[in-house]
Amino acid sequence: MTANAPLAHLLVVDMGRGRAASQAALLLAQAGAIVRKIDDVGTTAPVSAIGDRLWNRDKQRESFAAMTGDEVETLLARADILIHDCLPSVARTLGLDADTLGARFPKLVHVAIGAWPAGHPREETPVDDALALAESGLLDEQPAANRDGPVWLRFPLGSALAAYLAASGALARIHARHRTGQGGPVFTSLVQGAMLPMMMYWMKAERPTRSVQFGMPKDSGATLFECADGQWIHTMGAPQHGPTVRAALECMTQEDRARHNAKYADAIVKYPGLGDDWGAVEAILKTRPLDYWLAEFWASDVPAQPVLPMGALYTDEQAIAAGYVEVRETPDLGPIRIPGAPFHIAATSVGQRAVIGPEAPSRPLEGLRVLDIGNFLAGPLGPMLLGDLGADVVKLEATSGDPLRPVEWAFNGCQRSKRGIAVQLKDPRGRGVMERLIEWADIVHHNQRMPAAVKLGFDAESVHRINPTAIYCHVSSYGQTGPRKDWPGYDQLFQAASGWELEGAGAGNPPMWHRFGMMDHLGALASVVATLAALVARDRDGTGAKTAASLLGASIASIDTLWAQGTALPPEEILDHSQTGVSATRRLLRAADGWVALGGQDRDADPIGELTGGDIDRWAASLTVETLLAQLASRSIPAARVMLDHRDSYLADPANRAATLATTVTHPVYGAFDMVGAAWTFGDLDVAIDRAPPLLGEHSRAILAEIGMPQAEQDALIADGIVIETAAQSQFELR
Repeated sequence: MTANAPLAHLLVVDMGRGRAASQAALLLAQAGAIVRKIDDVGTTAPVSAIGDRLWNRDKQRESFAAMTGDEVETLLARADILIHDCLPSVARTLGLDADTLGARFPKLVHVAIGAWPAGHPREETPVDDALALAESGLLDEQPAANRDGPVWLRFPLGSALAAYLAASGALARIHARHRTGQGGPVFTSLVQGAMLPMMMYWMKAERPTRSVQFGMPKDSGATLFECADGQWIHTMGAPQHGPTVRAALECMTQEDRARHNAKYADAIVKYPGLGDDWGAVEAILKTRPLDYWLAEFWASDVPAQPVLPMGALYTDEQAIAAGYVEVRETPDLGPIRIPGAPFHIAATSVGQRAVIGPEAPSRPLEGLRVLDIGNFLAGPLGPMLLGDLGADVVKLEATSGDPLRPVEWAFNGCQRSKRGIAVQLKDPRGRGVMERLIEWADIVHHNQRMPAAVKLGFDAESVHRINPTAIYCHVSSYGQTGPRKDWPGYDQLFQAASGWELEGAGAGNPPMWHRFGMMDHLGALASVVATLAALVARDRDGTGAKTAASLLGASIASIDTLWAQGTALPPEEILDHSQTGVSATRRLLRAADGWVALGGQDRDADPIGELTGGDIDRWAASLTVETLLAQLASRSIPAARVMLDHRDSYLADPANRAATLATTVTHPVYGAFDMVGAAWTFGDLDVAIDRAPPLLGEHSRAILAEIGMPQAEQDALIADGIVIETAAQSQFELR
């Protein structure tokens, strides 16, 4: 970015070695910050050679060993943000612990990324996805393709999401520093990153409704279809809208149709759009090649994407047009293609917006006002996280409600920390309410398709006419420019196109959708980083901004290969057919009474061979988990028990409660409602999750009063159905 980029005034010191820390610093660099990369700090395993090209670019690099103590001291005294992934014991030895940094550099914002958060009993777990996901129970949340038991997750669920948490936590702390003049700590972890998607699934209610109780079972399946040429396509919506599919269904005999559909007669989840014809559609799609179906579905507005090998998106027309692919010249590989920034930030106007909130905030974003006009997940999740950080978030939805409301388990995973108002925006009086809310807000955030936003009056131009210094953020499916900019999209489509459905399935297996829905979450997280970067810039000069993120951009930023010499390089890790691992030192072991995850490196191969005598599976099967872990620990080989069926234990664990990894809020329908907890902690600043997901129109009247609506006008809007205020008991059917 240019010298007037939002973070051009910030100096970031990156002392991380793993992916989460390295990518967090890159995200800040992509928003304009100057980043000094100090190599070889701590004991976390470094990123791969390809990862180094991807996540350590655009940084000024030097060796920690070559620096004197005075040079380190001078650098940290000048820096605004420090990011590291040292274990707490190592950080104390190096003087990088929060107490030492706070005393020596009071204006420094220092971010520590662990496997588990600082202060947790597992805080010394090596910063490794396999170990963090095993101990937190998430390796047991993805069904295996061809066996029972947990799977080795090829996707780095903890690191990929924690990178955004670290960057956004740093920016929230910088915003607080603008008011107080003081820096301070930010703590996050791989577990907290990985747990963001689990907010959809890991919850318990005192009085659960049917939807909350049912949730989404692990074996719910996915709408992946093989085509005649052996290629695969992932569809969302109704393939029957394609003329060929519709005609083939009409020509199919009732006997054949019933025979095909019998395969899915007992499916746990009936996907919208397929009805009872899942099996029949599957048979029809096997009759023609992938390109045929893509052309038909795209022409018929059926959301669909091909299942591509990782790296294929580097040559995708839309990805290039939207600015998500960068081409660079390298001395060894020639021109390469790598992911661009997963967000865009553009200043719009300069105003005189007052400093937000109190001079001594109790929460990082206290005083910030956010208007959330999003639906489903990729839009509402970002404002929810801003609410967790202390912002006052108002969810503005149609009187018919967010379309995700009936799917309560998913809705609840992205809606807490908000107040809710329901307004008929197609009515002029309802539009007037929205315009007052836009004037009230510091941030306007949504993920609705842009033609609808223009029609209803909350596109960027309309928002900035009302509130010139607002920060506007739009989360789209495919980006702001290019031929597909207004197309609908879903997490499933971007898992398919980005290569993760193939990489996560294991060699020789059909593609596999990851039920974590991480592309939605990554798109939302990218919007939070962009929004907070624009907020930091506005703190400095009063500049409003237009920011944007997308599922496509975030999915490209997640891949761990690059394009060179005319093709995508093969990923450095290939998951085996049984989905048990990627190497002899990084894999799952089935013990006599459970499973263990190995998080070793190449250097651990000989000690493992000495222990096992060459047959690691037979050796592991003869031992209990406890004995197996003890023997591995005796050779300093990192390993962890794979926790199974762990939801209830995780939510109830006193250590998790103390670390705010799990929390309970009071919900007007569910009663006591246990949820996954905070994504960060800040030491002296709170992250207090005390507001349950709002009911439809739960706070309508209070919000109308707050934006200056007289009592008589409030009564008229509610009486005429322009604004809805709904009683709790009519929201859901209780069991």
